Amino acid sequence: MKQKCRSRNLLLALFWAASTSLGFSQDFTISGTVNDNTGQPLPGANVVVKGTTNGTQTDFDGNFTLNAPSNGTISVSYIGFVTQEVAINNQSSVTVTLAEDASQLDEVVVIGYGSQKKSDLTGAVATVGSKDIEKYTYNDASQALQGRMAGVNVQAQGGAPGAGSVITIRGTGTFSNNGPLYVIDGMITGSMNTVNPGDIASVSVLKDASATAIYGSRAANGVVIITTKKGKKGKVSIDLDTSYGYQKAINQIDWADATQYAAIVNRANDADGVPRYPANDTEFDPNYSSNLYDDSFRTASISNTNLRVSGGGKNSVYSLSLNQFDQDGVIKYSDFKRTTVRANFGLDKGKFNLQSTIGLTRTVDNPNPYFNKERNLLPTIRLRNDAGEWSSDDRADRGITTAYGAFYGPGTIANELAIAALEDRTNTLNTVISNVSGSYELFDGLTYKLNLGMESSARNNYTFSPDEQVIYNGSNKATSELRETNTNRLNTLVEHTLNYKKSFNKHNVDVLAGFTDQKNNSRSLGIVALNAINNISVAGAFSSENLQSAPSQDITSTIQSYFGRLNYTFDDRYLLTASLRRDGSSLFKEDLRWGTFPSMAIGWNVSNEPFLEDFDAVSNIKLRAGYGEIGSNNVDPYAIDPSINLFSTYILGDTQTRQSGYAVTRGVNRNIFWETTKTTNVGLEFTTLNNKLNVTMDYFIKKSEDILVNIQLPLYSGFKNTIPFNRGNIENKGFEFLATYADQIGDLNFNVTANFSTLDNVVTSLGGQAPIVGGGFTSNGLRGTRTDIGQPIGSFYGYVTDGIYQTDAEATAANDQEGNPRAGDLKFKDFNGDGVDPEDRRYLGSSIPNFEYGFNLTADYRGLDLSLFFNGVAGNKILNSTKYRGYFDFNGNYLADAANAWTPTNTNTNVPRNTQVDPGFNRRMSDFYLESGAYFRLRNAQIGYTLPDDVLEKIRIPKVRLYVSATNLFTISDYSGYYPEVGRNSRGGTSQFNNGVDEGNYPTPITYQLGLQVSF
Repeated sequence: MKQKCRSRNLLLALFWAASTSLGFSQDFTISGTVNDNTGQPLPGANVVVKGTTNGTQTDFDGNFTLNAPSNGTISVSYIGFVTQEVAINNQSSVTVTLAEDASQLDEVVVIGYGSQKKSDLTGAVATVGSKDIEKYTYNDASQALQGRMAGVNVQAQGGAPGAGSVITIRGTGTFSNNGPLYVIDGMITGSMNTVNPGDIASVSVLKDASATAIYGSRAANGVVIITTKKGKKGKVSIDLDTSYGYQKAINQIDWADATQYAAIVNRANDADGVPRYPANDTEFDPNYSSNLYDDSFRTASISNTNLRVSGGGKNSVYSLSLNQFDQDGVIKYSDFKRTTVRANFGLDKGKFNLQSTIGLTRTVDNPNPYFNKERNLLPTIRLRNDAGEWSSDDRADRGITTAYGAFYGPGTIANELAIAALEDRTNTLNTVISNVSGSYELFDGLTYKLNLGMESSARNNYTFSPDEQVIYNGSNKATSELRETNTNRLNTLVEHTLNYKKSFNKHNVDVLAGFTDQKNNSRSLGIVALNAINNISVAGAFSSENLQSAPSQDITSTIQSYFGRLNYTFDDRYLLTASLRRDGSSLFKEDLRWGTFPSMAIGWNVSNEPFLEDFDAVSNIKLRAGYGEIGSNNVDPYAIDPSINLFSTYILGDTQTRQSGYAVTRGVNRNIFWETTKTTNVGLEFTTLNNKLNVTMDYFIKKSEDILVNIQLPLYSGFKNTIPFNRGNIENKGFEFLATYADQIGDLNFNVTANFSTLDNVVTSLGGQAPIVGGGFTSNGLRGTRTDIGQPIGSFYGYVTDGIYQTDAEATAANDQEGNPRAGDLKFKDFNGDGVDPEDRRYLGSSIPNFEYGFNLTADYRGLDLSLFFNGVAGNKILNSTKYRGYFDFNGNYLADAANAWTPTNTNTNVPRNTQVDPGFNRRMSDFYLESGAYFRLRNAQIGYTLPDDVLEKIRIPKVRLYVSATNLFTISDYSGYYPEVGRNSRGGTSQFNNGVDEGNYPTPITYQLGLQVSF
């Protein structure tokens, strides 16, 4: 009996224990959200019940739902962030914020033709993610890289709507205008200006030859790889980000008003001994005046809207986005519109994988190219006449019969604001970039991939000038003009690759081999016509005799390449990367067509060595070293093909009669070949402070050899054109530093990133060619730069000023061989004591910054988030050509400061005397025009607030965030022009020989925006 009782009691105890256990460990549904430390959702984060294989991934909004024990623990992980464990404690809903892992060792970095763990990376690669790009509104995606990457220089080409940027990676290594190579979702192209910044998932910049050599040709200037956003498996996600704001010019130049202008010109006429002009003297009337610049500026609107729908099923993902960007210029009669549609699709079925992307972009640019040009309207002339019509002449309304030049003064006077208003200027570009790639795993580890890409564009560049007279040139001839060009481009790409990946024991091998074929064609047809019938602005409105020309061209070039790469890792300690690419270009003749470009790099994960196993102060130490050679075919198509005139004549025979025949009219050098850039790179990476601080440092030497230099042959050769020869050498060397610190203090999460780079650029050879002169900054032919051995490309070159002559005797004693100075003229230094002559010119500095830096701070606290981004440059100069116009050019207005010019009673000034004759040749190129280009600015600032979860649950919307952002909020600079970022805008195109020459560049605006982000 007792035995039965004991058995029954034991069974009851076991049942009770089991029931209790089941009661405490009963599964229930827990939901939550996973965010980063800025409050942004993390799609694809892994959420696993600790100690089990039960888990899920967050959707595009960072949300998840999971069955888990009420007393269990979930582990949340995401690449690049510290894994966090959260006790459930019977909670049905949790919000998890992951802190960034400063080590980032498991971060996957996009490289050429694939990706690689950062811990296995041996090359110099810089990356920027979507969270650093999508916070702000950019009219050009490349501006999102500015200041964020050491060694990557991004210069905006002024502040005009839709203005592009010039990217230079580790200094310029060529005399052409070629920039880096761009790869958008596998499609090789020439720019990234067709990509909506909001579509970008990541940007990788390959900086050294060991990283870029896999791309061979055109990669000598670096490679920029853009990966756009893809869909995530899970429910459909809808994301809306819209903003609206306004812009205004940061700085305006103080130009003379009518009264000041009249006084300046009268003083100049008196000094020159010529009569005063009536408009400035006896007939001066302030009622007939204008302020061209005040009337040109405005407060302009800017708006940007991104809409994205994404999702996926068991084997597929998709993403569809739409963007509309509208920007009015701060200068009247200028605006820019961009519409972008992008669709990404992915299919993953067993061993087969398919990726497809297509992007359609339409831009409509209406520029105002006349702002701040030479020979603009005098302030003693109204912008409009009594009838309210645009005008450049008040004489009729004033009853004046004196000739125009005799009344106002000399010169062709243009009412540039009127021209901008009356002229129809539209540059429309429709672009399609598409890419389809399919891969199949042939057997374990070996995958074949076919990549097909296409870029097609159609551009219409249209300008119609009506016959309204807004320029007075003495003849008063009104002529309408039509200029229109249609250009179609087609770029196709076919790539075959085999990739073998295998791990065995402590060895990891990744071998890539491939073939690529790319073809580019550009075809354009245009028309130039005068005197339209009834002022109709289409080509058919012009009579045949008024059709001036029909410029056209058809250009085709091709590149074929074979390439291979080996990535090898032993025991996660020793790393090796070796690549070889052989390129053939149609731009060179057959026996010089092919170039071979090798590279090799090694790495050592020092921290994985056993002797550092217990060393915790510094971790994740990696040393890198690499060397590689890259080719560049920086030459115009058909440069090796001579031009023949089929209708030439020549005097022949005893009778010396003119005979018809053929003649070669353009000389060529058929023996040109690949430029070669050789780069040596040494790098160090490590983390410290409990993996909160991550540091990367690189030192590089980049030597570019056999650079194509355009050389002028002697005239007896019979050719006037310059001919390219492989004779130039350039060396760039520098140091790069990047540090990131991430931490969490209570509910405060913050991340600080700082970078800087130094650069020394020098030309080491010109192959016997004379120094290259460029940098034209006036209509009378003055040039400001000179490229020579031992100097940076496009160095400023001219005279050195030494104050102002105070007496005529002092000016005469200077023995100035280029001028006849008097008291009040600029004094130029005589270095060799034989009088002031061209031998006294000196190199005056460079437009290339020798120090660049950037600083980024992000933080969030209980729904509030803050982002501040600063950047700056130092060590560079700017040629401010506005000083030429404002002090020396008599065909337009003067700077107000010209009123402070030297006079016998105003000698304490740095402004030379007022003169229109300028016998002292004050206007010659000198350091008078040069100013420091250094600046420090708050490039971007944004503060946002995300509604709390309890509010979102009530309105049933996963995410609502409001934000306020500003661009160029403040800039510290001593530059007196509109803005110290002037780019390469200059006469003759955007050549690097014109870098840093400011011809009154379009003003850069400060922008304020209010935005809303909503996820459904």
